[in-house]
Amino acid sequence: MTRPIAMARFDLAWPLAGALAALLSALVLGATAAARGLPVWMPLNATTHALHGPAAAGTTALDLGHTGLGTAIHVASCFFWAAVAVLLVRRLPQDRAWLGWTAGLATALMAGLVDYGLMPARLRPGWELVVPPWGVAAGLAALGVGLSLGLIAAQAIGRPAAGTSVGQDRYPPVPGGARPAEPPLSRLERLRQPAPHVLDQRQQRVDPAGAVTEDPNRHGDGGTHPGAPTLTKGPTDA
Repeated sequence: MTRPIAMARFDLAWPLAGALAALLSALVLGATAAARGLPVWMPLNATTHALHGPAAAGTTALDLGHTGLGTAIHVASCFFWAAVAVLLVRRLPQDRAWLGWTAGLATALMAGLVDYGLMPARLRPGWELVVPPWGVAAGLAALGVGLSLGLIAAQAIGRPAAGTSVGQDRYPPVPGGARPAEPPLSRLERLRQPAPHVLDQRQQRVDPAGAVTEDPNRHGDGGTHPGAPTLTKGPTDA
């Protein structure tokens, strides 16, 4: 059974992409807020406006109820979009160049469309309450870069070392889709694993009936050559 490529694995690519996306986007949003003379954690505080209302965007305190909760919501959101990116990798052609960048940036674009195009104002990230539109765009771009770097890092970590062979990584088969072509067996493998219609010579038995053939060393007069071995009849012999 083959595994998906490294950047399409939830045990490797998902945590890396989620962590880097959360870190980079928080740094960019914090830098944007600092450029406006605001505390760097205010965009995270504003994320809690879904619970605390619009007043959360004006909270400058570094506390658990706003900063801590906003950080948890931000990280959970980034890990959600990281899972979307991993699933998107599985749908893209395996031999496409810059696969990680394509999936990461496309996921960030999707996040922007969903958060600021489909979600009601109360469920939006709240960044727009603290930073200008270009800051929101920069935060989404950082999200995409973090997702892409996480996927690329997973591919680099999951690549087998030179001189080793751990089997070819593939995408998981799509239900109802065609199975990937298996490489042809070598001559030695064909002998070890014969096809169902081929007689397995390892299971053949010599002289299965237990019959004793005529001794080629016996003379027509019933004598034997000197030194010739004498055949002994088995229990099934007449």
